[in-house]
Amino acid sequence: MDRILSYGLMGVIGISASTIAAAVIGSPLPVVSPAVVAGGVIAAHHGQQKDTAAGADDQEVRASVEQVETDGGREQ
Repeated sequence: MDRILSYGLMGVIGISASTIAAAVIGSPLPVVSPAVVAGGVIAAHHGQQKDTAAGADDQEVRASVEQVETDGGREQ
């Protein structure tokens, strides 16, 4: 959920900045085009992270907790 909110915040900041920059420059094309490209890069990065960031399943977590309980929290 935090990742989705951070991407949303980056998008809002980017759109706001591109709107302000387009108003200052007077032409939206040189400002909006990089914003669209940046949005595509962010979407691609999000898709890549979503595919590779598989979380641990319940069995792995239980095994890890049991290991810590048996060795008293000491690293081996």
